[in-house]
Amino acid sequence: MVAEKTPELDYYRAVEDLFSSLRGVPHVLSPKDFQLLRSWWKDEVPLSAVRTGIAEVFARRRERGEAESVVSLSYCRHAVAAHAKRIALMRVGAGAGSSGDIAATQQSIARLAEKLEAAANRVRGERPRAAAVIDRINHEVRAAADIDSRLVEEHLYALETSLLVDCLDAFEDDDRRRIDERAHSEAATVAVSPDARERTFRALRDRLLRNLLDLPRLEIEN
Repeated sequence: MVAEKTPELDYYRAVEDLFSSLRGVPHVLSPKDFQLLRSWWKDEVPLSAVRTGIAEVFARRRERGEAESVVSLSYCRHAVAAHAKRIALMRVGAGAGSSGDIAATQQSIARLAEKLEAAANRVRGERPRAAAVIDRINHEVRAAADIDSRLVEEHLYALETSLLVDCLDAFEDDDRRRIDERAHSEAATVAVSPDARERTFRALRDRLLRNLLDLPRLEIEN
């Protein structure tokens, strides 16, 4: 890697940190994965596209109840490419929807951004790291203002996964442990099988975290 702190190194570290956070264990990228990551940097793939694509892959696996973790960035390359294409469409204003659809999407995005800003401000004094995460996700939400509504839903879904994972990671160890213990305790009372308990635990943990930080759901209002 690059020896000194540079935008390129920051890019690599941001991706590696997110991948480790989503896996739940420290992770060092393999040479093959690093070559893929380096190609994203050279091709100027936005960091938001990489992060959102990776978060989406983990979220889809969690939804399907797959126990095997994502072990390589290569599993995420198609999702990253899809989000990079959507961001490119946003930048040129090439939405497929009508002007009314675009205006409604922009209004909904603006309301989400206001709610995220309010949430960040509420916890900035007590939980500055969580506030910084909310600020970063809010920046990416605002950047989606011009995307067609048929594309923005998936984009927001993946951003929400990243928001919850990164906010939890921003908590102190004791706080995370208390959230996990409460979610495990509640899951044990409503789910029987190990797989069902794990899915319920994750859903309850997300709900507890959302309530603690007063986070809005990242979705377009109908």
